[in-house]
Amino acid sequence: MKHTRRILLALMIVSCSQKPNQNQQSDTANETEAETETNSVSTDSKFDFYSDSVLTHIDAEELCEFSFDFFLPQLNQKLIENDLKIDVQTTDDYESSFEITINGHNVKLYSNEELTNGNFWDIGPRNFFRVVNKILKEKNIEKKFYLLYGGNDLHAVFLTEKQFESMSKINKDDKNEVPYLPLK
Repeated sequence: MKHTRRILLALMIVSCSQKPNQNQQSDTANETEAETETNSVSTDSKFDFYSDSVLTHIDAEELCEFSFDFFLPQLNQKLIENDLKIDVQTTDDYESSFEITINGHNVKLYSNEELTNGNFWDIGPRNFFRVVNKILKEKNIEKKFYLLYGGNDLHAVFLTEKQFESMSKINKDDKNEVPYLPLK
């Protein structure tokens, strides 16, 4: 019986001495994970999402009124490193059809109904940048244009998927600062 108690006591001592090590390993793993996340955010927070190399003021009114010269030179500056240039042409009847071409792709910016109900300020930029992103994908360019804000404050943000996720994560508490894909 004495022998059994000694064995049980020895097992309890060994068991107690191992638990702090397991906790230390768990704490170390948690610290490493937190460090990685912090380093990722701090690295991303050093990236200036609002710099001229990333952000372009579009102004939905300018775009929907077919004033592409307002923003197109700045967009093309961002695309030059990818050997791409966006060429936008209005069609002969663009004032009634609301159609343009972007690098040969026909685009109806908005419909007469969307013009009448006032949704064209939102729909026009979405249609425009959806086609631009399609062109980027066709050229195997990993970046996309995301939209930020709206109306006269509309901006396009040229980001990789990872940069988009980082910007979204950093600004998660301020939804106005989270860019969005130009989907309908």
